[in-house]
Amino acid sequence: MDSLTQIVLGAAVGEAVLGRKVGNKALLYGAIGGTIPDLDVIARWFTDTITATEIHRGFSHSIVFCLLLSPILGVLVNKLERKLDLGWKSWTKLFFWALFTHPILDAFTTWGTQLFWPFDIRLAFNSIFVIDPLYTLPFLVCCIIVLFLKKDSKRRYLTNKIGLIYSTSYLLLSVALKFIAFQHIKTEVENKGI
Repeated sequence: MDSLTQIVLGAAVGEAVLGRKVGNKALLYGAIGGTIPDLDVIARWFTDTITATEIHRGFSHSIVFCLLLSPILGVLVNKLERKLDLGWKSWTKLFFWALFTHPILDAFTTWGTQLFWPFDIRLAFNSIFVIDPLYTLPFLVCCIIVLFLKKDSKRRYLTNKIGLIYSTSYLLLSVALKFIAFQHIKTEVENKGI
């Protein structure tokens, strides 16, 4: 998915994990975590286009990457945010979910991800385009509203939850609609003897 969508998803996940404890900082760190896997595009500066394309959505979009990087980020942010006294495990949890939801979202696109790297298995549901305003904009509106609500507000929690439910429902609906369309096409092709 596009960078804005990944930032929004990361922010919403960060809010879900630590929003009640740290407020808007959860959105910020979640957005950062949601962006990190796509930093593999830097490979384009050091290699040819084909190799860079193979690298993109590889290791940095894997469970292994999420498990290795989230505790490192958790420790670093815990040192930066000492005043909050949350401990590195809370920050690690935020970063794990922000990092992990990134490749999950990318798996719904045609390019897919190598979630199970180092195994050569590309997970791609092919149900959503890389840029989908119907997915991103309502989700973005929920995140923006959350920014202006107090961290312990029930409205803040509910608004973020609505955004996450919308996001998940949209993705599941895209897979269901793809399946239904595929079945109709398959039936028509068989009926016409093609």
